[in-house]
Amino acid sequence: MKLLGLDHVGLVVTDLDKSVDFYTRLGLVVLRTSGPDAKGVRSAVVKVGSQELNISSRPDAVPVEGHENTAGMHHFCLRVEAASAEALMADVRQAGLEIVRGPTKRRDGVSFFLSDPDGVRVELQIFD
Repeated sequence: MKLLGLDHVGLVVTDLDKSVDFYTRLGLVVLRTSGPDAKGVRSAVVKVGSQELNISSRPDAVPVEGHENTAGMHHFCLRVEAASAEALMADVRQAGLEIVRGPTKRRDGVSFFLSDPDGVRVELQIFD
């Protein structure tokens, strides 16, 4: 077996509409939505580069208070092309989103962290 890369990430969220709004503000494109099914589950697939983020909401999902997700996925990182760290910060703020940590210097670039509506950290990294 040879692993080739990451195809998609699946997130369970408390409010599909809020989450889709957050990710489309980041520039991801909605490919399709579905639901609700018999159990009340709704879903959306959004595209980031050549990968997908599969987002689903369930009526029994419990919201997380504050900006820290206490269980489940801690964060995922999106590669970003930007003229500079300052330009990326300006774009994020213009989209109405909050940077909760950063800039943080990495060995191969600079990172910023956002929190999605359910507290999952979304790392945006500009690579050198």
